[in-house]
Amino acid sequence: MKSIEQLRPIQVQGAPNIGTKPGYFHRWCVEPFMYDPGDQSLTKTYALVELVDGSVKLIEPQFLKFTEPYQNKK
Repeated sequence: MKSIEQLRPIQVQGAPNIGTKPGYFHRWCVEPFMYDPGDQSLTKTYALVELVDGSVKLIEPQFLKFTEPYQNKK
């Protein structure tokens, strides 16, 4: 399990029912969802985010901003 120092800080910006809040990025998740025409099953990518209040949410990528550049931490 990663410590908080190993997680990338993010800012959630304008997400429905969340608004703008800081948090930490854990990983990308691919989740199935149903597409109505023909009951076709598709997938959608979300970010698994831990908000600073301790809640964990799946956030659509367009509502996510990384606040620090990526650095490969070994």
